[in-house]
Amino acid sequence: MNRARRGVVPHILHLHSTFAPGGKELRTVQLINAFAAKARHTIVSAEPAQLGAAARIAKGCDVRIQPEFPNLKGWPLPGRLQKIARAMKGYDLVCTYNWGAMDAVMAHTLFKDVHGLPPLIHHEDGFDESELKKLKTSRTWFRRIALGRASGLVVPSERLEEIALVDWQQPLGRVKRIPNGIDTKGFAMRPKKDALRLIKHPGEHWVGTLAGLRTVKNLPRLVRVFNDLPENWQLVILGEGKARDAILAEADRLKINHRVHVPGPVSDPARVIGLFDIFALSSDSEQFPLSLVEAMAAGLP
Repeated sequence: MNRARRGVVPHILHLHSTFAPGGKELRTVQLINAFAAKARHTIVSAEPAQLGAAARIAKGCDVRIQPEFPNLKGWPLPGRLQKIARAMKGYDLVCTYNWGAMDAVMAHTLFKDVHGLPPLIHHEDGFDESELKKLKTSRTWFRRIALGRASGLVVPSERLEEIALVDWQQPLGRVKRIPNGIDTKGFAMRPKKDALRLIKHPGEHWVGTLAGLRTVKNLPRLVRVFNDLPENWQLVILGEGKARDAILAEADRLKINHRVHVPGPVSDPARVIGLFDIFALSSDSEQFPLSLVEAMAAGLP
């Protein structure tokens, strides 16, 4: 943020593929809360209806959510990219996240000098279902070009660091591997029995997970695996997203909907994760899942 004027609180623009509660979104919230009054923030989501992570931003933080901004989705045509570039003017730093914000990265590279744009740092946390088995050649080339003038590329895992250096051909000095971290003390406390709307009864055991309910998380698979457990076991899936109906449909098909619970997202995982007896993760692809680190901090198998 070296462009910020002395004595002026820097203004950071965050461009997200979605701002539903998930690893990258919650990490952003943690940083916003940590900066507190030392920075201002504007958050734009390519999915305007997916803004659930904003509920965890601490009171007193100067944050604008989803102001008027060009659509982050669409064909990467010069006119559209130039509109996105113009919208980045006036900020001190632009932070972009995942493939859903890559058009904004391309706009920044193409029009940085024309519009005098601030530095941009891109963050990559993993892949959607379209790149589970193999990187798409078109996306690889797009990333190579789009990241050409980024000030930094942040990744959480060694695998993504290798991809960034080899496949995306980013220079060594641009790529920064920063593992996801949490406040471990918060997860060591014993949860209250009524911390969720769902009550854990004596003799019950819970398999639990925290996840964005997206296709790549493959949560219907978790339902199928859970089906073999005895009646005193319950499956608790905390999160929100478009895959909710698929989870419930699988539970209906297996006739275990009385033991599968999807109560929605939680604002503070540290208050509830200790209710689980086992933590499970069924994703097709993960890099450095925040929920797994939280489960470890809570001492869960």
